[in-house]
Amino acid sequence: MSAQIGALVSANALIGRFLKQPKSELVDRLCSKITVGLLTICSTILLSTHFWGEPITCWTPAQYVKHWTDFVNQFCYVHGTYFVPFDQGLEYVSKERRRYPIVYYQWVGNLPGFDLNGTIQHCERLWNDVKANDAKFSGRLSIFEKQGAVFVWDGIFCARRKRSRYIMMYYCLCTILQALNAWLEFYFLNALLCSATYALWGPGIIADLARGIDWQVTGHFPRITHCDYVRRAPATVQEDTVLCVLHLNIYYEKLFLFLWFWLLTIAILATAHSVVWCLSVFTTNSIKKTIRQYLSDTTNSSLERFLNALGKDGIFILHHIALNIGDLPASYLTQAMKKISDEWEISSRGELEAQALLQKGPKAV
Repeated sequence: MSAQIGALVSANALIGRFLKQPKSELVDRLCSKITVGLLTICSTILLSTHFWGEPITCWTPAQYVKHWTDFVNQFCYVHGTYFVPFDQGLEYVSKERRRYPIVYYQWVGNLPGFDLNGTIQHCERLWNDVKANDAKFSGRLSIFEKQGAVFVWDGIFCARRKRSRYIMMYYCLCTILQALNAWLEFYFLNALLCSATYALWGPGIIADLARGIDWQVTGHFPRITHCDYVRRAPATVQEDTVLCVLHLNIYYEKLFLFLWFWLLTIAILATAHSVVWCLSVFTTNSIKKTIRQYLSDTTNSSLERFLNALGKDGIFILHHIALNIGDLPASYLTQAMKKISDEWEISSRGELEAQALLQKGPKAV
């Protein structure tokens, strides 16, 4: 078995030099790494636009001095604006003319900024932990590679004492939660950006752009909006309406349109991934076929005993090992585990025969 384990370590090192090995399935990497990286980049872009420059500029009367104009800009940015098509007049009733509020603009720079701050702190803490435990981790890793087959076999054997589907059920539950999280993110984004003119925000904008209908008619990511504010004077309260320019919507339109379709794609892929793994709980024929290819020189009876000893959790673990480190190292690990299984079977048979002889001994006397 030492020669097989040595071959496993050598194959791992050789593959790692020339080809970066996958760390998980494609859908898992899309959800946990690639999407997080994209959101971090988008958060950086959105956050920077609200800290440098002016996110909103309102057209105030000429008699306003600078600090009055600054107050109007800040008030409209915090309070929010609303869109009215240019071919329609402003309604006298404030509730009627505020039918299409812009609810996302002032939050774009705050929520991503908070997430980015948390991500930076988490990465810094994780990096400090990695540096502090690097020596211990390297030692544990070398021990695991030398005793990989024994480690995996012992874990499967201990889990088999309870039930043979616990790990598969837990993983399927994780995939279901992952798909649910993807749909919740997509629903949140669609609800945040969706206006009264769209049920599904992304296809609606694509259809309008294809027909040549711009924001001045539809109101999606409008560049010019309206804002109402109140001026107080002795014995009078006056409500004024100003036009405001939301110049960042030029970039938000393209960015959020990409994120909308990206999250929709991730949600669909995560759902399909969850369905496939939930179906694999009931059937493991494809995984067994792969293990049979790893052990092509083994007899059918011995192979069936090995598969029965592994159970569904063991077959599931070998399949994931193949997904993570490749078929070649997984085949060496499977062969090493097969040898351990044969030794364990021989030792178990010997113990049973010894117990049988001990039970027959007093009767023979």
